[in-house]
Amino acid sequence: MSTRHFPLKVLGAVALLLAAPACSDRTTEPQPEPQQPQNPGWGPPSLPAPMPLPERASCGGLTLGPGNHDLNVMHEGRTRLYRVHVPPGYDPTRPTPAVLSFHGYGSNEVEQELLSRMSEEANTRRFIAVYPRGLNQPEITGTADPRLERTRGWNAGVCCGPSQLSRVDDVGFVDALLADLDTRVCLDTKRIYATGLSTGGFFSYRLACERSGQFAAIASVAGMAGFGPCSPVRPVSVMHFHGSEDPTILYGGGNNIPFGGTYPSATESVAGWANLNACLGSNETTYDQGDSSCQTTTGCSQNAAVTLCTVQGGGHTWPGGLIPPDRGYTTQDLNATQQMWLFFSAHPRP
Repeated sequence: MSTRHFPLKVLGAVALLLAAPACSDRTTEPQPEPQQPQNPGWGPPSLPAPMPLPERASCGGLTLGPGNHDLNVMHEGRTRLYRVHVPPGYDPTRPTPAVLSFHGYGSNEVEQELLSRMSEEANTRRFIAVYPRGLNQPEITGTADPRLERTRGWNAGVCCGPSQLSRVDDVGFVDALLADLDTRVCLDTKRIYATGLSTGGFFSYRLACERSGQFAAIASVAGMAGFGPCSPVRPVSVMHFHGSEDPTILYGGGNNIPFGGTYPSATESVAGWANLNACLGSNETTYDQGDSSCQTTTGCSQNAAVTLCTVQGGGHTWPGGLIPPDRGYTTQDLNATQQMWLFFSAHPRP
């Protein structure tokens, strides 16, 4: 794995475009002009997937209880961090669903928990919420520069930042995280799901491609299908939320990610998965309130479904979540966290 250093000017440009929330520690000092890569691509595919976690009817000997737990796991010689929220009333002997929620570029696991309000939904619906932390530039290169703290992201294919440019094996990190988590809580391994904002949404799509044997369904918020070739071993249900006026990841697709690649539109992202899932049904309106509506393609293989939720006038935000001051309009007519859980619960892994 390469560990290239990137000038602060480059990383500042990426942060300005993709950070959630905005990065306040960019330098204003003159920096040398970066050399534009000839073909950013998305690097090699991840290593072959491990065997899916075993199914079980009950668990024993697991002691992690309700509340927030900040945990770590070793991967590729680094200590990787993740937060787990276990809901009140959790029974350590009973298999429980889990949702992995990936933060946006420049953010972290704590901010993702607050932004999405996923832990609140976990308390109501009784699932385990997991918030992994992406690496930043100093951690990737083994350097120390506090100005680059807010460069955390995910190697999601065409997106985003140092993790993508250095080809970090974030898929392998998720493998290690799940193996570790399985020793701490009683997982319903047929009900493991992924979601994320922006680069976290892109990364959820990548997990659907490369870890379809493990994840039952994914939900991307303001992130596109940006990894290929995509050859899932089984159908994966996909839900996609996007604002029509997103200024960062354009609803109609584009190539505006600094040092990233061209990405498809929201419509093309879900249409591609409808094709991968062999969906033969028609599009049906499954949600319509105020400025927000969802269209679902049914008739897919193995009871999968593909849904696109569009927020008219929506920005680079989490529908129904906290309202950032500078990412465009955040609708309250659609609660992405609630709707994706309803979608997830209807689509366990076969």
